[in-house]
Amino acid sequence: MIKTLGYKKFCYWINHGELEIIKGKIQQKGLQLTNETRIPCRVLRKSIEIGMIFPQAWKAFCERRTSWYWTSKKVGNLLMVANHPLDLPDFEEAIMISESNFKPDRYPPYEEMVRLMESEAYQKGKPPVWDSPNPAEKDIYQRWFNRYGANTPFDFKNILLLHSANHANFLDPKYFITVDGKQFPYSIADSLHTCSSCLEFFDILGDQWSTKYVVPCIGAVQFAHLPMDHYLRVEIHRQES
Repeated sequence: MIKTLGYKKFCYWINHGELEIIKGKIQQKGLQLTNETRIPCRVLRKSIEIGMIFPQAWKAFCERRTSWYWTSKKVGNLLMVANHPLDLPDFEEAIMISESNFKPDRYPPYEEMVRLMESEAYQKGKPPVWDSPNPAEKDIYQRWFNRYGANTPFDFKNILLLHSANHANFLDPKYFITVDGKQFPYSIADSLHTCSSCLEFFDILGDQWSTKYVVPCIGAVQFAHLPMDHYLRVEIHRQES
């Protein structure tokens, strides 16, 4: 049985016109706001009470990997991420991220990953820079593989393929989890082979689904201190009036 566990975050997309009003209301409540302009997933740390992701964060450390933001419906907007629901005007809907005990029985084999990437939705949706990593990225992933004790040989080309297939399974899913008779997509690789999970956590990719199960990418393990290979449930949550 799939259960929701302790960790929770509530996320709210806002536009620049709302920023000063919302910041003022947060200050009135005596809450601490942390601005994030470099690594979007960092606001998912438990230690950050309320974080605000500014658009420039999507062009910083993970620039290629988070480039999907710039071709999405969320482009230009800011994202607030809090440890609790924010009782503020126009915040009737939130993206709720919570810890889950879900674990897939298996990950798809290589051939099925390739077929996922043939999806028309994926091919049309991917940003121009997505398939062009710079040499420094290979070095970063090599260090992460060494640090986290991967038990398979380092193959950057294969890693990039899994990154793409994983995003494709939220754009045009072929692999689902069934919960209470409903099907939801999920991450189809472990943390070491997953990229830019922030895109699914924050509903930039897969926003046609009310719920999805997302494993933190290795960057989110490193920068947000999320548990490696541990799935989180992402759902659209309406606050009660």
